[in-house]
Amino acid sequence: MHRWLKRSLVAALLLTATLAMPEAQASGGQASVADVRNATAKFHDVNQAEHAGYARLLPCFDSPGVGGMGQHYVKGPLDNVVNASEPEALVYEVDGDRLQLVAVEYIIPQDQWTSSVPPSLLGHSFFRNDALGLWALHAWIWRPNPAGMFANYNSKVKLCPGH
Repeated sequence: MHRWLKRSLVAALLLTATLAMPEAQASGGQASVADVRNATAKFHDVNQAEHAGYARLLPCFDSPGVGGMGQHYVKGPLDNVVNASEPEALVYEVDGDRLQLVAVEYIIPQDQWTSSVPPSLLGHSFFRNDALGLWALHAWIWRPNPAGMFANYNSKVKLCPGH
């Protein structure tokens, strides 16, 4: 009887931990960075991204002295569920009239996230962007980033035209 009670308690704790997990983390499953690269490789061609439903959104982002981020192409709807192999945004370095895929971004609107714990994916927490009302996580899977794969800006990405 004691063994059965112990197993039941462990099962209940595991179920509770799974249900309490932030949704972004839970929906990310066991995807790896390699899976994300495989899923997004076709989007080096912006036309393929547009055909898949991604659209240019907002101007190019950068932070002079820190690094570039690039032009974002976003696919909605934006909600509180993310899937590592289906990023909400593709990030392109602007190089003259050419766009080069350098990163992906996962996005959750702040008003859609009800947990007190920041969302996380691929083992990293999202950052809170109050200016845009979003939780976001960049993954520099196509351009190495000296600041780290999940940093917001990348010193190896060109600044936006005009900066």
